Amino acid sequence: MEYVNLPLVFLIGCALIALLARKNGHSGYLFFLAAMLPTVPLLLLLPHVVGASQAANPVIRLPLAFLAPAICLLCALKRKRGA
Repeated sequence: MEYVNLPLVFLIGCALIALLARKNGHSGYLFFLAAMLPTVPLLLLLPHVVGASQAANPVIRLPLAFLAPAICLLCALKRKRGA
């Protein structure tokens, strides 16, 4: 199996979510930051919450890493209501 650069895939995914949000009338920059920024503190706190041995498990890390982008994707799919 070939190596996949997961941080790069994560950033590209966040950028695509931001582009989708911009297409639907939202601020692309805010959606990019909202998708990207909460993940780092969550991953840093993970060993303190579940323990270091379980925090190293990709089955636990990957869903947590893609939690904020998934929430932003659901929000980006909605059209912004006009004033």
